[in-house]
Amino acid sequence: MADEFDEQQEPVPELKSARARRFLRIFLMAAGGLAAPCLALAAFFLSSSGGGDPPAAKAGLVQGGRVTATTTTTRVKAAPVTTTTTTAPASPVGPPPRDPFQPLVSQAPAAPAR
Repeated sequence: MADEFDEQQEPVPELKSARARRFLRIFLMAAGGLAAPCLALAAFFLSSSGGGDPPAAKAGLVQGGRVTATTTTTRVKAAPVTTTTTTAPASPVGPPPRDPFQPLVSQAPAAPAR
């Protein structure tokens, strides 16, 4: 049966042109470069390592026995909340120290030194 299968298939033809080989090489490089991140994302989203299950549900799967617990609660008086804010004293709005539309550097040549 294996002999019949081998006889029916034709050999893979070689790529004759350099342009086809170049295109195939670039295509395979791009496909290989994209395959690894895609597989990593798929593995992350399809696995349960994303933390989707709450811890209590996971613990229920692991522990099959009965759990009996008694707890006592004590109330603690909360500390009073005090808020303090620090603001700068209000200053009168005056003119800016310089004209904002004046250039910082003058374009005129510097005065000669005496």
